[in-house]
Amino acid sequence: MTAKIIVKCIIYNRALNRFLLVQRCENDDTGANTWENAGGNIEDGETPEDAVFREVKEETGITDIEIKKIAYVSVLKGKLPDLLIVYLCETATENVTVSFEHQAYVWADEAKCRELLPKAIISDFEKNRVFDILREP
Repeated sequence: MTAKIIVKCIIYNRALNRFLLVQRCENDDTGANTWENAGGNIEDGETPEDAVFREVKEETGITDIEIKKIAYVSVLKGKLPDLLIVYLCETATENVTVSFEHQAYVWADEAKCRELLPKAIISDFEKNRVFDILREP
């Protein structure tokens, strides 16, 4: 059995006090029109952190990402399990250029995250206290 390692990036903008969410394209084979955090598969020879910088740049155009910490690790169940490493990252960038994989973006507060993100992601955010960063002074 081989597991795939996926990185996801909870991108936080302190000035906006918001998280960046991106919406998958309507013709996407996996999760069409769903909202998510930027991220993707680790490529051969990459570290998870290298993948964070590459995926964020590819999917959002943001280049000033600072990795703060691992927010949580999860296993996605499917035919083969996938290991998901979710990083909490910070940026001062506000303008986003979405890639061909996505059709929209939004800087979301907690209420907007709860409205747009799938229940499984919200559950992980709650369990791992991700929303607490929005409440810090």
